[in-house]
Amino acid sequence: MKKIFPMIVFSCMTAVVLLICIYRSLQQEDAAGGTPEIADAVLGAENMQKDAAWEAAMTADVTPGMALTTGAAAEETDMTVAADATPETDMTVAEDATPETEAVAAWEKETTWETEAEWDEIKRVALTFDDGPHPVYTVKLLNGLAERGVQATFFVIGENIPGNEEIIARMDQEGHLIGNHTYDHVKITDLSVEAACEQVERTSALVKEITGKDTEYVRPPFGSWRKDLECSFEMILVLWDVDPLDWTTCNVSDVVRRVLEAVGPDDIILLHDYYESSVDAALLIVDALMEQGYVFVTVDELILE
Repeated sequence: MKKIFPMIVFSCMTAVVLLICIYRSLQQEDAAGGTPEIADAVLGAENMQKDAAWEAAMTADVTPGMALTTGAAAEETDMTVAADATPETDMTVAEDATPETEAVAAWEKETTWETEAEWDEIKRVALTFDDGPHPVYTVKLLNGLAERGVQATFFVIGENIPGNEEIIARMDQEGHLIGNHTYDHVKITDLSVEAACEQVERTSALVKEITGKDTEYVRPPFGSWRKDLECSFEMILVLWDVDPLDWTTCNVSDVVRRVLEAVGPDDIILLHDYYESSVDAALLIVDALMEQGYVFVTVDELILE
């Protein structure tokens, strides 16, 4: 009996270890998101974060960090956070922002659909970005979209345009739609009609000076809009269908998973080009949805079809 007892104990310990390994394996499978497309995109996001963490560790003595506001109060203060988000060398990145001739030519090639029925069968989705332009992150996003031949909609803030006029011009030249997100990210419903109109008119005037076009598509901060507004140019309200709350987290894989789990045909996705993690997530989302057969359009193509 004394010889058998140690063998029984050893067998029990081995069984417990095997059960723990099986349990952890099942947890990892569940975390992948349930579908191959989401799992692949999330894995890509996690790999990107690991690479970014390694790069940050190697350059910690020269690269300034960026802290994001989180929690319930974050949306109300997201623009104040951005004030300290721009490294001193941000503008140097923009000098190399222009894509190669081949990439520019890709924007000029329009896809045509032979019949209306064929167009209706297309799985369309609109990718939209608020709060820019940012001198570094918006440029990074434009480069990534150009490489993929994708057009998006940018709802810009007027006070962010001075000094970034070339970015606005590039958006227009590459076929993106430029919309209005007020001048300094205010809640329209807290303003008088005159003050509200001034918010959108100031931003539209800055964009028109660069592109020659008014910003007739308007996304009000926080989704708060006044139906009685009649300003100096025609305005079309644009909200959203999918909001991953990307401004609340730096976790790229979380943002990717939230979008891919919720998106469907003819949806409008809301993201922000003022945060690097959101830009990284956006490009992974584009790759995943293109693999699923989605075609990216600007919001006017969805609204006015």
